[in-house]
Amino acid sequence: MKSQNKIWHKIPYKYLVPGFILLFMFLLSVFSSRGIGNIPGDSGTVDEIAHIPSGYTYLKDLDYRLNPEHPPLAKVLAGVPLVLNGDIKGPESDVSFKSINQWESGWSMIYRSGNNPATVFFLSRLPMMLLMIGLGLLLFKWAVELFGWKVGVIVLFLYALYPDVIAHGRLVTTDVAAAFGYVLAIYAFDKAVTKQTFQSILLAGLALGLAELLKFSGILLYPILFIFVIIRSSLDKEKKGFWCNFRLNLLTLIYISLISLALIWIAYIPFVWKTPADIEHKLIETNLTSDPRTLPLRQFLHFFESNPFFRAIGHYILGVFMVIGRVGGGNTTFILGHLSEKSISWYFPVAWLLKTPITIMLLFFFSIYQIIRGWPKQKEVKWLLSLLIIPWSVYWIFTLKGSLNIGIRHLLPTIPFVLLMIGYAIYPIVNAKWNWRKLAYKQIILVLLLAYLAVSTVSNFPNFIAYFNEMTPRDKRYTRLIDSSLDWGQDLLRLKQYVESEKISSIKVDYFGGSVPSYYMPEFVNWHASYGPTSGWLAVSATFYQSSKLIGQKESKWSYHWLDRYEPKAIIGGSILVFNISSKDIRKNPPKSPYPIKYLDSPGEKTTKKIGL
Repeated sequence: MKSQNKIWHKIPYKYLVPGFILLFMFLLSVFSSRGIGNIPGDSGTVDEIAHIPSGYTYLKDLDYRLNPEHPPLAKVLAGVPLVLNGDIKGPESDVSFKSINQWESGWSMIYRSGNNPATVFFLSRLPMMLLMIGLGLLLFKWAVELFGWKVGVIVLFLYALYPDVIAHGRLVTTDVAAAFGYVLAIYAFDKAVTKQTFQSILLAGLALGLAELLKFSGILLYPILFIFVIIRSSLDKEKKGFWCNFRLNLLTLIYISLISLALIWIAYIPFVWKTPADIEHKLIETNLTSDPRTLPLRQFLHFFESNPFFRAIGHYILGVFMVIGRVGGGNTTFILGHLSEKSISWYFPVAWLLKTPITIMLLFFFSIYQIIRGWPKQKEVKWLLSLLIIPWSVYWIFTLKGSLNIGIRHLLPTIPFVLLMIGYAIYPIVNAKWNWRKLAYKQIILVLLLAYLAVSTVSNFPNFIAYFNEMTPRDKRYTRLIDSSLDWGQDLLRLKQYVESEKISSIKVDYFGGSVPSYYMPEFVNWHASYGPTSGWLAVSATFYQSSKLIGQKESKWSYHWLDRYEPKAIIGGSILVFNISSKDIRKNPPKSPYPIKYLDSPGEKTTKKIGL
């Protein structure tokens, strides 16, 4: 015991404090994902159904037919525990795998192959949580280098209790992975452009390549780094002149880019090695035929499909163009009662205001004020601010111009830079000597804001996906945002618990997500908005509740407009609305549609009067 105490006391507090912060974040993630006691964890979310079988088959079968619109690294990391487990069965024998149906492959692997869904989700999510912790360590290291240990701890604290980071860092998705790639690439580029050594350039190239392998949005790093080249050359112009510096820095960027592209190519080779040429041909034709202008690109990629070495780079190019088409195509968007088939220009700024913790928001606005108020004269401080502001600004510009308004998670790569900007702003406050007459009130306010963040985040356990800041009442979240900002299918197990506690013998469910209601709930009756008004118990995912109002009008079918006159009996986890509707009320006051209904798409019913009654 004495020897253990000696070892414990030898561990510097400088490691213990960040260690405890990250451990707390990890435990929040594990228990909110898997559940604890009588609190259910998250059920499968939408994108996980495609990502889990993809990573598994990339690693086990060296076949990249599933989910080519995302690079492999995050999915492969998620697949490692599944493959090592040995007892997990993949989707290869299912017809969906042969027909390249990523969604059916996921449902087959998780729910129809004899696997335990809870085991599959936990094992595949665990590497994502470790990657999230890795990002925290990297962010802490950078913050300490820039601002010292005290500010580094505060930046890490803000990161570890950021609900959206916890929410998506637990899932088999690519958003927190993308944030890790952005921070790593820019951190390494700073070292390379400053030191200009072979080792620093090599590491920067590998870091940039890793970022590209984590998410295709990493492509924005190339123009971001080019902007850095211009800024750095301008800051150093007194030494050799702008153009001399520019040529040197540009050459450094070219070397870094070539190394990154080489890494991407090499990394793709094993994962496409056994992809049949006819499958690769089908992937190209299926995913690039929506626009006839892609014919030259398709013909170009077909040259690569038969050779696994060249297929690797061809598959990467295919994924890039799929993402470009996806971003340009858009999705059904809902925010504050507004619905659009493609996008809403003000979606992300308002969503950010709704979802960002008040502590982070106030500190970020304070940092903007401090930067504008006292723009530095020192060259290195200007360079530092460029490293923090440019990635945030460029990413926001491209996000606002895109049409993919389906979740605030797409802004996750900007969060580390926001936190570092906060670190810059609070540096003089944190490091000032305690003085009641001058700076003490600022230090007290900072402590109160940090405490408020901790209480706010923990009080939302385990519903981190559905987190909104205190400006939104919890029972009104479904009227603000949907999809991955609120409802991604995470609450099915909590609905099951509610049904059991209320002893509900039958409930109609219109569920949006990555789980299968019939697998968990024998009381389940499949329902859809187009079936029209109904009575009895009805559970509707917020995403379907709101999006049906656009789709229904477009297709002249019933939507959930008629439910607006009822108050939900319960709102499960913030994302599933549960109603108990009286049949007498339906008969006495029949619901009306705000637009003409051409026909009904109901299960065995043809008249409005009998639907669900």
